[in-house]
Amino acid sequence: MTWEVEAEPYTDPFERRITTVVDGTRLIERRVPSSEGHDHLYDLLENEARMGARLLALLRRGYPAELPRLIGYNLDVAEPIVLWSDHRGEPVGRYAGRLLLAEQRELAAGLFRAVRILSACGIVHRRIEPGTVRWDGTAVQLTGFGQAALVGDRRTRLGEAPYAAPAQREGHGRVAAADDLWSAAMVVYRTVTGREVSDRPDLGPVPALQPIQDVFSGDPPSAAEVLARLRMPDPLQGAPVEPDPGLAEARAAFDRARRLKTGGEPAPRPVSQPASQPVDRPEPAAPPSPEPPAAPRARRARPARWWERRLPLLAAIVLVVLVALVVALLIRVVS
Repeated sequence: MTWEVEAEPYTDPFERRITTVVDGTRLIERRVPSSEGHDHLYDLLENEARMGARLLALLRRGYPAELPRLIGYNLDVAEPIVLWSDHRGEPVGRYAGRLLLAEQRELAAGLFRAVRILSACGIVHRRIEPGTVRWDGTAVQLTGFGQAALVGDRRTRLGEAPYAAPAQREGHGRVAAADDLWSAAMVVYRTVTGREVSDRPDLGPVPALQPIQDVFSGDPPSAAEVLARLRMPDPLQGAPVEPDPGLAEARAAFDRARRLKTGGEPAPRPVSQPASQPVDRPEPAAPPSPEPPAAPRARRARPARWWERRLPLLAAIVLVVLVALVVALLIRVVS
């Protein structure tokens, strides 16, 4: 088994180790850097594990190539880790303005397939941008689930223009699939045209952009409708989402443990299990209702370093040596 350390593209704060096991399979081990000042990353890593486990539980009849597969995790150690299947391709930002027409269509179809599958699982990625979308020349893969949320959770401010939807940047209302639709359409626009944009782009007559003309409107289509415009089948027709009876109970147990670790912070509002053929068209967002302020979050204790964990043992050894020296010196003086 061998491994190497790589930095994730753009602003991903995690340390990434690429592990190659004996049969040549490559796995990605993501962990919090061992240096100081990264306490906030433990929550993001836990959230990655939570979302990955949810996808595994709901996509039991066929796991999509557009999403990485969670292999395992260990969060109860000094340096927690999450293990994923190997990522495919490179960040799509490297291909901006360089894709052929057929590749442009496949990029859009693959990205909206990923959004469709996530929304059917009740997940909103919330950070779809050139650094989390990968392209290998033929297919898309969406990575980076540290800040994903469940449909219906309270929105928090996250991201910047142009990739984060306006409602997400402002933190109003509840998390909805429309947040990811905006981001996915913006990534498609940037990659197809190669042009930067500050907010709502002018899609113009570019053929690959016609199916997403109204994504930036007040009444956006669903991901399934965009796929239909691209003449692509619904990815859930042959392998629908199957709710796991034990998932709700496991999630409740996970949230209880998480609240204990974070000093009693309330967990996000639960949502119902998705149906086998959910409708992911977002409903108009209702104005946010006044809610009592959440209790201040307790600061997570930094995991002890190896030498800190062994400090009591070292102190005991030193004390025994000192006592032995003193006893030997007294015996020598008396004799």
